[in-house]
Amino acid sequence: MQRNYQNKFYGKAQNLVQHLTREYNRILKDYDVIVMPTLPAKAFKLPSKEHSVYETLKLELDMIRNTAPFNATGHPALSVNAGLSEGLPCGMMIVGRMFDDLTVLQVARAVEKTFGDKP
Repeated sequence: MQRNYQNKFYGKAQNLVQHLTREYNRILKDYDVIVMPTLPAKAFKLPSKEHSVYETLKLELDMIRNTAPFNATGHPALSVNAGLSEGLPCGMMIVGRMFDDLTVLQVARAVEKTFGDKP
């Protein structure tokens, strides 16, 4: 791949990660944590074998759009139980400042004490 694309896509991805990191750092200057749904939609049936690889991949990538950025930026993030939606479990994602894992864990523990740790 390197020969064919001369690091073009890798460089672009690294620039996007730096931009995301700066933006989340900017937001987290004013807030201890960011709270959001772990997944952007409720669970759905797995695609059938008749679906193309493209259709399946699109569904899968849509489902990780709230979690994937923090895998790239390195911000501490975790998901806790947020109850049920239409009988299905849903999660609350808690994201913190860089290197402030303790605050994320403390918020998660407070949520679990308040709402329980089971759907």
